[in-house]
Amino acid sequence: MVYLTWKDRLRVPTYDDPSHVMTGKVEVDAELCNGCGMCVKVCPGSALYLEGPPGGKKARMVARPVTDCMSCNDCAAVCERDAISARGGCDYGFYYRTLFKRDFVPPRRF
Repeated sequence: MVYLTWKDRLRVPTYDDPSHVMTGKVEVDAELCNGCGMCVKVCPGSALYLEGPPGGKKARMVARPVTDCMSCNDCAAVCERDAISARGGCDYGFYYRTLFKRDFVPPRRF
């Protein structure tokens, strides 16, 4: 069990402040993407959408000032053509005490 000090308990992140939010970036290889839409369905932040003519739709990242991508890599895990890679992501080290340090392991392939 982890015990936090009083100072740590009072320091609570407010996610309406853009400086407290660390977002990710999704890169889609247009040549490999077949437009199946699995990445759009599985994205918890709704950061992806399909764009293009019927039969030629490709996945794209939603363009917003602060993206909803948290770099969870769920989209990359379900992509059967390996067309998606996510970069960036959350760093909770300032707000939460680290229990276990090791390299990030993306979700297993389905």
